Parts: sequence; structure tokens; C-alpha cells
Amino acid sequence: GRCRPDSRCGIMMAGDSRRQERHVTAPRPTSRERFERAVEGMRRLPPTGAVTFRGITSPQGTAAGVVVPQGITATSRDLVVATAGLTSPGIAVVFAHTGRDLAPVSAVQEAQEVALLPGTVLAVGRFIQVAGIAVEIIEELTRTGDEQWATSLTNDAIAKLGATVATTLANAQGVPCPVDVGYCRRFAAPLA
Repeated sequence: GRCRPDSRCGIMMAGDSRRQERHVTAPRPTSRERFERAVEGMRRLPPTGAVTFRGITSPQGTAAGVVVPQGITATSRDLVVATAGLTSPGIAVVFAHTGRDLAPVSAVQEAQEVALLPGTVLAVGRFIQVAGIAVEIIEELTRTGDEQWATSLTNDAIAKLGATVATTLANAQGVPCPVDVGYCRRFAAPLA
């Protein structure tokens, strides 16, 4: 029979009644290989449009611009999770079209995580005031027929989004974070 990489394999030597054992293990994947496997797995999930949150913003005064992260961008549908119970350095609202909803496959489903794949084109540096807090609007840009990148958020949509965030923020006050705050750090990592 064949050995599984994680099993013990018995080997009998000719003329020897003693059983010798050895471990056969697969080599450990590198961090790059683990990253590539994670991205490949996420690509297999269906894209989902979502309004989510992050617990960090671009530095105040940053001019509006475009960022194309080369890493996985973690966001959460839950403001309390994304901000580790409203203790994070900022609040960003992420308007995405092709995020991957990780909740069904996550060990921490309560995080309500939606991941953006590497190479997602994001407009950053646009801030609105919500209940006296500067909230960044991060938007996934879409490619137009003439191969240009375009925003889909109108001023009216941003105003409505601001009202929704104000309600969400008010409802989040005093709510304990439903997941370990250490897990929430991923939502406050700078875009990379």
C-alpha cells in the first residue's frame, strides 16, 4: 500500500522479523506558497458586492488617489469587529463589487469577513464626516468598456451611505466585540 504523508509506514526488511518505522512528511509550504494557496482558494468563491468596514484609514490630509494592494485586504460586514469594538485607529467604509465572503468557510464566522483579492483597484482618500468622525470611503473601481477605471458612487449615494454609517455607528456604541480583538487586527492593517 501507499503511505499517506501524515502516516507512519512500516517497513519489513528481508530476513528480519523486526518492524522498522519511519515518518514520511510533506515539506512545509513557504509563507509565499501558503499565501498563493489562500488566494487561489478565495478565487474559487463567488464574488460578492458588499458594503463592509475596516478599522484604519489613509492618513488625514492624504489626497484622493488609487491603491492596488498586493496582499489580501480584510474587511468585515460588522463595524464592531472591523474596529475591535470601536477602539481602532479609524473607520473606513469599503464599497466592493468582487469581495469574497469568507464567513461560510471561516473558523471565525462571527467576524463576517469579506476579503478583497490582491490586485483589486481601490479609490482611497475620500472622507466624509459622520457623527463628528472622519470616515474614509474606500471604493473598488470598475473597468469601463474603454479600459478606464471608474467610480460608481454618486454624491447622492455617498450621502445615503453616510446616513447608514451614522446609524450603524450609533448602534455599535457599547456593543462588545463578538470575536477576539487579536483577530480584529487584520481589519486595521494598512493597505499593502
